[in-house]
Amino acid sequence: MSLGTVLVLEDSRVQAQLISKMLTALGWSAVMAFDHKTVYQLLRNSNVDLLLLDVYIEGGNTLLHLPEIRDLAHDIPVAIMTAGGAGGQALNATLNAARRAQADFVLPKPFTPADLRVILDEAYQMRRSPTPPKHILVVDDCRVVRKLTTSALAEKGYRISEARSMEEAFERIDIAHVDVVITDIFMPGMGGIEGIGIIKATWPEVSIIAMSAGVEQKVANTQALSAAQHMGAHALLPKPFTASDLCFLVDAVLTERSLAA
Repeated sequence: MSLGTVLVLEDSRVQAQLISKMLTALGWSAVMAFDHKTVYQLLRNSNVDLLLLDVYIEGGNTLLHLPEIRDLAHDIPVAIMTAGGAGGQALNATLNAARRAQADFVLPKPFTPADLRVILDEAYQMRRSPTPPKHILVVDDCRVVRKLTTSALAEKGYRISEARSMEEAFERIDIAHVDVVITDIFMPGMGGIEGIGIIKATWPEVSIIAMSAGVEQKVANTQALSAAQHMGAHALLPKPFTASDLCFLVDAVLTERSLAA
């Protein structure tokens, strides 16, 4: 028995065949379209559980069609896949454009069955769960902090994703589906302050909790957390903290989010 049906838009018949085989191996059915017109026809006449759409289709850019597709698809999740243009920067630019267009998922090409499975599992839950659990993303380079934080939140029934850096979070997690990001401020690479700014600019509806213990006493906790709040963090969590402190703050942020909706 199929877990669901995926409408795939891909103008390369070779790629379409490969994707269809992946979906079949993962227990899903595939309906193929090779142009935008066929997508519209299938949405009017077929029941599907996920749209898997390539961006650059001969004759047009799928992102420009998303508003009309959304009108026909209603609550069907949309995953945008792309290899971008020439070079990594073009790929990242296209993925960011898809996020700004409110795609539910983005999928860089080439992708593996494991990459696709993550999206299929998410789509399955979205279509079948009337009240899905709130999604919390924990970003911290310290494994111990990530484990303690995710364990405490999982016990409360939240759905948890985690990342060791902001770079990993942006590459691997579809933040459009996240309700709250809990991030450390001081991490290798981009760090929390810059990451908070990007999240607020790209996904303004996502709530952010910033946490910090300062850096070797050179930067006070209050200074670091104040900077995070200036960038758009909704709440501040000084380290060390207890599981009770953490869960209370997450509940408060989610309550505020629901009242503002």
